[in-house]
Amino acid sequence: MTSERPSRHCLQRLRQHFSRLSPAQQVVAEYILKNPNDAMQASIHEIAARCRTSVGTVVRLAKDIGFEGVREMKLALALEVGTLIPNLTARQGSSRGNAAELLENTVLGLNETAAALDIPELQRVARLLAEAGHVDVYGASTSYLVGMDLVEKLKRLGIYASVYENSYMQAISATGLGPGDVAIGVSYSGETQSVVECVAMAREQGATTVALTNFTDSSIVDVSDVVLSTAVSRHLIPDGSLGGRIAQLYVVDALFIELIASDSERFDAAFHRYNQILLQKVGKSRDRLGLGLKHPGLGRGRSGDGPSAPPPTRSSAKTLTVAASTKKTAKNAKNTGKKSGAKTPRKESSHE
Repeated sequence: MTSERPSRHCLQRLRQHFSRLSPAQQVVAEYILKNPNDAMQASIHEIAARCRTSVGTVVRLAKDIGFEGVREMKLALALEVGTLIPNLTARQGSSRGNAAELLENTVLGLNETAAALDIPELQRVARLLAEAGHVDVYGASTSYLVGMDLVEKLKRLGIYASVYENSYMQAISATGLGPGDVAIGVSYSGETQSVVECVAMAREQGATTVALTNFTDSSIVDVSDVVLSTAVSRHLIPDGSLGGRIAQLYVVDALFIELIASDSERFDAAFHRYNQILLQKVGKSRDRLGLGLKHPGLGRGRSGDGPSAPPPTRSSAKTLTVAASTKKTAKNAKNTGKKSGAKTPRKESSHE
């Protein structure tokens, strides 16, 4: 089977197809899996010589795992090796510094993800979440943190959602789902075993499954009904990458906005209630936190809510303090007069 474009997950395809390859092809596949950097830089003749096989075997291997040829396979391998195994030792002489490069790669990942984001699929997931009885989110390591952010946002909108760090709790929760529920697996590689298994279990129970991943040819896609993908192609560090995590959070925020747009009356009301609770917890003013009755990010007000009072100025606060002090002094004087038995002289009236 030939893919329309080079896969960005060459090593995983080699693992998935390994048992179906011929013995000679397995030798080549094993060489590439163990030496991805060497294979990426070697010519097709060098690969064949090192594996003691023919050039035709290498070509057939590339086609059998879904590539048009060896060139496309090596391009995918170069992209994957550059993403997962970057060279960290050659950056000390950089004039811009690692921090600048990190920022550049993060912005690049955001731009790539924004360009590749499938908006109809994003809207489809928003509708599924809006109608879901319960939402389960699974993730590990930094993807778990992204899952926590998603669940917190869903709770703001009154959607019943849960996320567990423990893989056993994830599995237990997945088996409790059913038709009308939604399970979301967050995995950058798409190959985190515990996450893939939980998504598969949720699907077996009848739940609709969604994947948030960077690789659309990964295992999690095979057990998902809908796929939301990031498109990060370059990292400064291989694990816990800021670029990959920020791209995932971007998709989560985009999904949050689509949810609100799908039923503004319902979700505005839920978001308003959440803000009121948050204000009570933090004890700060609306203006400081941006949590006024009109939601700044949504551009909608609430009918029936009057304008919020402006924050007190320093002069008005001083006036209130003086007035309160005068009132307290008068009250103390009155109480003193009552205790001493003194009568307050009756004020003459012009009508008497």
